Amino acid sequence: MSEDSSVRTRTPCVGICSTTYGDDVCRGCKRFIHEVINWNSFNPEEKESVWKRLEKLKSQIMASRLKVLDSKKLEESIKHFQLKIKDDLNDLSKAFEVIKQVSESFNDLDEFGVDVFEKNKSLTFLKEEIESELYTLSKAHYEKYFIEPLNRNKSM
Repeated sequence: MSEDSSVRTRTPCVGICSTTYGDDVCRGCKRFIHEVINWNSFNPEEKESVWKRLEKLKSQIMASRLKVLDSKKLEESIKHFQLKIKDDLNDLSKAFEVIKQVSESFNDLDEFGVDVFEKNKSLTFLKEEIESELYTLSKAHYEKYFIEPLNRNKSM
């Protein structure tokens, strides 16, 4: 990461918030409803904690689907194609953002120094697959660490 990650106070919001329609986990940014609602009152450490969780989940998903062969090429291509990707993300999270932004216009990620393991999948399909898995993992995390403890406390 080229910037200090402790300054990531910007919001992960992508402008598609499903929490306004009753979802406990946003289908856009994958934050939990209480994180979306309370984001502006979070201190920098709380915000960074959310960023780290999201980045860890993205990295876990991406590591099973691709490998960044050349970090410098990834960075240069992001700049060359003027993609809006923050440079404080790790390489796997950057690859995640690249797929989100170029899946409709590229057939592969060779120009980005990224090797996708399943060559027969379109980037559009891969994008849908990773977004779905990220939502599933985020929802499972929310249920395990927020809903289950609440239910246990109610039954005591």
